[in-house]
This record gives sequence, structure tokens and C-alpha cells, in this order.
Amino acid sequence: MVETKYFSSKVALMRCVKGFLCQFGIAGIPEYNKLYNGMKHSLKDDKNWLPEGPTHRTNELGVKRFSKGYLAYAGGGKNSRSNQFIVALKDNERLGGGSPWEVPWGEVVGKESFTTLDKIYTGYGEKGPPQGRLSREGSSDSIQKEFPRLDYILGCTLVDSR
Repeated sequence: MVETKYFSSKVALMRCVKGFLCQFGIAGIPEYNKLYNGMKHSLKDDKNWLPEGPTHRTNELGVKRFSKGYLAYAGGGKNSRSNQFIVALKDNERLGGGSPWEVPWGEVVGKESFTTLDKIYTGYGEKGPPQGRLSREGSSDSIQKEFPRLDYILGCTLVDSR
């Protein structure tokens, strides 16, 4: 997705819940989403590198398993991952490991990145633009007019492909 400039299509941060998570990934250009629509295009879950289940939500030191800045796919069931992602807006014990589609695969690093994470607008919460509408319209003028405080990803660069 990075190499095809998918994230340069103005990807909306569409479901950002204060103190919990931010969901994003639907391309701002509707044609880009077609490759990821439907279960035949979904990705298999990764092997979980964290112990699963509610008894493992914090470690022996009280550290929550899905730390602020961790990234994972947003899924709705086994092998349901596609073009949507989540990032933790604070340390969270409910995400990351309780479900195999929430295996963390990356993290935000650096002071500037965490400062940016803290600035994401969360006022729409669960009432941001609907996923189906974003898939059909992308980051349309009407979406931007109806949700003027919505934040967007305008680009993404591959730094190291190892």
C-alpha cells in the first residue's frame, strides 16, 4: 500500500475514540478500495506473538499489552483483515491479543510522532463518516464539509524494507 501511494489519496482517520483508538485505512480515492473489498480479498491472521485471552491483558508489572502508538489491522473476525488499521491512542488492555486479527505489527516512534498522535481529533468518536460511505465517496467534498475537523493521512514513505 505504501509503494502504490495508496496513503497519498487522503485517507480519513474516520473512527477516533478519545483515550482508546483511531481507525483508518479507507482510501480517499474510491477506486483504490476495490482491491480490498470482500472476504476473498481479506488477509489471513498473523501468528500472535502475545499470549491470548483476558488473563494476559497486563503483564506482571502492570504494563498493558497494546501500548499507545501500537498499530494493528482492524478486523471483525477470523481472517477478516483488509485495508483498515487501528492505532492505540493510549495504553490499552482490551486490544492486541484478545483477538488474532489484532496482532500488533508496528508502532509509532519518536517524540514528534507521539505529539501528532495526541493531536488527532477525537470529537466525532463513533459518529464519524460511515465506512460504506467513505468506500463509495472517498474523501469527497461532501465528507469534508460534513466532517470539517476530520484528520487525514496525506502520504506515507517506506523508510526500510527489511
